[in-house]
Amino acid sequence: MARKIADADKEIIKLLQNQGLIRQEAEAVLKREVYQLRPDEIAMVKNYATHFGIANQDKYIQEILELRRELLLTRLEP
Repeated sequence: MARKIADADKEIIKLLQNQGLIRQEAEAVLKREVYQLRPDEIAMVKNYATHFGIANQDKYIQEILELRRELLLTRLEP
């Protein structure tokens, strides 16, 4: 099952393509910059889940991803 693409992801891919990257390269940048969590972030998420539960863990991960998307968008916009 494919991951649902967020509207911000589509915009990021479009901006990266305007900079000369092909779609696959743009998706690789998106994966590396937004979706790949560092080990310290993973530990933080696991700790959060033990205290607040799995449902809140998902919300916390979504917040992290949203912040990363916004940061990447601000770096890419002219």
